[in-house]
Amino acid sequence: MNQKDLSAFASADASGRPFRQAYNGRCICWRNLVDGSLMKSTWRKHLIICLFLGLLAIPIYYLDLAVLGEKRGGGNWITLDFRGLIFWTYITLLAIDVPLSSIAVLSFPRSGVFRIHAGAMVLSVVLLVAGLVGYDKLHRAAIANQYRAFMESRRRLINVIELKQWSYFPDESDPMEIRVSVIVHESGRFAGNVTGEQTDPSGSSRTVFESINEPESQRQVRSGEAFTYAFPLKVLHAAYANDVRITLYLFKAASGPAAGDIEKVFMNSPQQDDDGEYFYGVLPPPSRPAK
Repeated sequence: MNQKDLSAFASADASGRPFRQAYNGRCICWRNLVDGSLMKSTWRKHLIICLFLGLLAIPIYYLDLAVLGEKRGGGNWITLDFRGLIFWTYITLLAIDVPLSSIAVLSFPRSGVFRIHAGAMVLSVVLLVAGLVGYDKLHRAAIANQYRAFMESRRRLINVIELKQWSYFPDESDPMEIRVSVIVHESGRFAGNVTGEQTDPSGSSRTVFESINEPESQRQVRSGEAFTYAFPLKVLHAAYANDVRITLYLFKAASGPAAGDIEKVFMNSPQQDDDGEYFYGVLPPPSRPAK
């Protein structure tokens, strides 16, 4: 710009109205120059603040190590590892604050950088909390849907093991065995156990007898097979057992547990048919042993 152009700028209207001058085919305005200078200053301050916030992550990292670095608790207490909670929370807030404040500086350069960053930080906290709450709700909904699908897939298995009848041997007053007549509708390795308890009106109970089957007594069964299985008993107290539970298993693997194992408990008054681990069925009254 030559001396003539500088003189033209100096002759701006004393009333303060914006002055326009054509220079090399472009329109030059005092307001444009001022706005451009303001934008440069605003962005410079914004970048300095962002750099400061980024460097602040270093002492926050060491603060996190000092406060949460050591696992506390001992003995039988359950200890929770919170290491990184402070640091990664700050990093997340910073990752939200920088884009928000940059958009705000670009849109409202005259609002003040510090006010913009203060507002962006508050909004970042709100967005972080809202995101965590939303994620928690979605996670819970996904778990609930997965559980419903799992329970629906188990519905067809509820009658795979059928207890037709059971009896004491030689008799109910002095039992040495409990014999069960069973039909299975899938093949597998069959096993089970029996417990008998005496429950008084107050709700307290004690174990009267329990089965003492060895692993060798387990047997392989075919789909549709009907058979009788005996449970030798160990009598713990000479009393009448008014609460007998017979638990029957159908394992898929030749040894040990595996996915798809079926476990069904027969009891006097089951509260549900399936809890996701065990099926439940009503225990019929004992029949008289065959002579």
